[in-house]
Amino acid sequence: MPNEKKPDFKKEMERLDEIVDKISNKALPLDEALKLYEEGVKIVKDLEKQLEEAKDKVEKVVDIDNK
Repeated sequence: MPNEKKPDFKKEMERLDEIVDKISNKALPLDEALKLYEEGVKIVKDLEKQLEEAKDKVEKVVDIDNK
């Protein structure tokens, strides 16, 4: 999927914060809480993937510099 655009890391973190606040601070109906939880899990997975990709890039650069 070469044309797939990655979500903006900062915006995704902000959305995750919103979800955590909504779930933590309000008595939500179960179905709404579950939808928010599922969205939060997806965001966390996407962010972890982005961090892993960034880590790999940094390791490659460090490896090149150490040669």
